Amino acid sequence: MPQNVLVSVLGEGEYLQPLVRAILEREVIPARNLFLSSKNAAACQAAEGCEVRICEDDAAAIIKSEIVLVTASKREMPTQLAQISNCTQKRVVVTVCDSERVDLAYVRDRIVAATEFVAAVLHRDEAGKVSAAFEIAEKTRLFLHQPCRDLVNALCDELNAAD
Repeated sequence: MPQNVLVSVLGEGEYLQPLVRAILEREVIPARNLFLSSKNAAACQAAEGCEVRICEDDAAAIIKSEIVLVTASKREMPTQLAQISNCTQKRVVVTVCDSERVDLAYVRDRIVAATEFVAAVLHRDEAGKVSAAFEIAEKTRLFLHQPCRDLVNALCDELNAAD
């Protein structure tokens, strides 16, 4: 059963398109609950043919959502977070990265207005299977914990199915 939350997906890198596709194909949320920026061609391309909502820019997508998924490499994550830092208040910001250095402290230092954070660190085991380790800030609303996990775990399932 899909989660009934409003989600925006932002960022760049190797996990962006698989994340959008996983959310839609695995029906983690209804397609109409996914907000993307028209300026993010890769995300829009991944959602082509689906009834997602395309917004003017990242800020517009964030304003309409409860959960903001941000994916980027460790090198690009500060840039992605700086761009959204002032418009994430009262949103749960979930970083999706394969670097353990992108933890809660890292995110807190870079986001000014968010009060709730989840850091999802992707790991590959010896067999090549991807899983996520979650670090959830104390103030993150309890009812949003599972949707955040489900969204990122859908990406892991998508990546594992592709291998």
